[in-house]
Amino acid sequence: MSQATREDEVLRTPERPVGTRDAIVRGGFARLLGALLGTAALAGVVSLLAQLVVERVVAGWLPYASITPTYGIVAVATLLVLVAVALTLLAVVRRAWWRGTEALAVVGLSGFATLLLAIPLAGARFYLGGNSVDQMFRTQLLGRLTDDWHLADMNYAETAPFYPSGWFWLAGRFAALSGEPAWEAFKWAGIATSAIVPCLALVAWSRLVGPRRGLLAGLATAVVGVYPALAGPFVDEPYSWCLAAFVPLVAVTAWKAFGDVPPTARLSAGVAIGVVLGFGAMSYTLYAGFAAFVVALACLARVIGAWRAGEGPAALRGRVPALVLAAVVSGILALVVWLPYVIAVATGGSGRAAAQHFLPLISTQVPTPMFQATPWGAFLLFGLGWAVLAARRSDLARPLLLVLALAYLWYPLSTLALAGRTTLLAFRMEAIIVETLAVAAVLGAAAVYRALPAWLAATPFADRARDVRALAVVLAAAVFVVPLQATPQNLADPIAKAYTDYQADGRTALGVSNEEDAGAWTDDVRAAVDEVGGGVPADQLVVLSAVYEWFSFAPWFGFQQVTPHYANPLSDYDARRDEVLSWSRATSSAELVQRLRESRFARPDVFVLRTTGDGYQIGLARDVFPREPNVEWVTATFDPALFSGPEFTVREVGPFAVIGFSG
Repeated sequence: MSQATREDEVLRTPERPVGTRDAIVRGGFARLLGALLGTAALAGVVSLLAQLVVERVVAGWLPYASITPTYGIVAVATLLVLVAVALTLLAVVRRAWWRGTEALAVVGLSGFATLLLAIPLAGARFYLGGNSVDQMFRTQLLGRLTDDWHLADMNYAETAPFYPSGWFWLAGRFAALSGEPAWEAFKWAGIATSAIVPCLALVAWSRLVGPRRGLLAGLATAVVGVYPALAGPFVDEPYSWCLAAFVPLVAVTAWKAFGDVPPTARLSAGVAIGVVLGFGAMSYTLYAGFAAFVVALACLARVIGAWRAGEGPAALRGRVPALVLAAVVSGILALVVWLPYVIAVATGGSGRAAAQHFLPLISTQVPTPMFQATPWGAFLLFGLGWAVLAARRSDLARPLLLVLALAYLWYPLSTLALAGRTTLLAFRMEAIIVETLAVAAVLGAAAVYRALPAWLAATPFADRARDVRALAVVLAAAVFVVPLQATPQNLADPIAKAYTDYQADGRTALGVSNEEDAGAWTDDVRAAVDEVGGGVPADQLVVLSAVYEWFSFAPWFGFQQVTPHYANPLSDYDARRDEVLSWSRATSSAELVQRLRESRFARPDVFVLRTTGDGYQIGLARDVFPREPNVEWVTATFDPALFSGPEFTVREVGPFAVIGFSG
């Protein structure tokens, strides 16, 4: 027997004890759930320990490049990638599969993903993206849920929460228990999430397709999660990746579950799907909705196939109950977060959501990551080719093609939604497309690797099967190494923000404090707000200010969100803006007090306005979708004399006036 034949037999033998593969759709959901919880705990602990080591040790000898010019960070990233990829491929191709390999893989993958992000951020207290743009509202929401475990809107007092807060609630509990300020805990939780997600993917895929391919799928998920050039900004939005990474897995599970399996196994899979979608809806509703469409289409396709195969009405009776069960389970779990908002709407609350009023260029053109001239792009193209060619005979390829088809269909559907003055945020589908192609490439590569000896048997290269396989392993290493080793460069902008944005003390991580920047006055403004707040606890104060980054460092409520696109629909954003403008048009302090008292909203306890030659000013935004940028700014200018009454307390802090109102 040739060496190639012996190796092929090894690869075709069961990689795990009988019954573990396809566990999700064959009654093994309870065991899988236990494995996933254990994996999340193990990966989380490893990630936190690795971050602690980086913070205590690495930051001292590998400073950020802006302080001391160095490519040391890139060198360390390359070393990490080489070691991680080499060990992964070695585990995949070795003859024996030790039972402890999966646990070691979880430890290794979580540590690798952690160090890849933690080392470039070693000297920063912010996560990727610092405290700029979207990160401001994320750190504000995390601060709200750190200060109090009850669900609450990130910005508006006395308003049912709208933004899905599942991930933020868990991160808030971590921050509260650890004693870390929320804006610092965001970094710890974000990096830990980027470490946990690929480990969960590893374990879940292992239960569906075997541990070798599962390990590769976990590594591929890690690549997609930290490679913004191909998948979008998901490293600085970790909570969205918690579901996006698992959409292909949900699709394959649904396809298998609605196929030829026992009814009890189908119902068990329905529960598993419902749990994933339910937890997804707690953290990112767009992906949860997309995944629900995928599951429904998978069920429909399977029903049609079974009906045409002669099952008749039994095709419906055997599958629809599992689909309904998945919907019920996911709906119940989603209500854990969404129930307050649902009740508020049902009891008369109304408003206009602007969250989907965003049409960047990347939402108007379909993405083609598989045509990028890189090893990773070629790998994704290979995945697409395998999925298309294997679709007729593979229960893995068909659901992956279904995901891709719906993801690409999302783009024209989003364009059609413009007729209703909204979008479907199509650009968010790029991560799902890349993740699905990456998984398809892993599965296709494994299939080709196994089939090589048979394909070469009738060729002059029959005795070179081992060499060809070795070449395939080298090419696979290049596929993973090239994008991962460039992580520090790919993330240069969000890394720089973590070092150059102002922290709670009014200084950046680089020690900079420029009085012309609003952030330089952070600590002074917070102290002034506490002074003029009339003794109201900080977590009950309503503050009107356009310097939104300050809300990341104090648990204040805001009278107005800085942008309508993250504002709660129940807040009546436009009416609030108009009300602030009307206050600025008051003709006397007494009239301003009267207007404030008559406000139907929770009026500001403190104003923080910028002082100018024309008076005290604040910028206010309005939605101008579908234009890009999608906001337009107007300025409300207050005559300083309006705050001369006894109801007001004024403190000048640099270029700002901090004004307490006790009326």
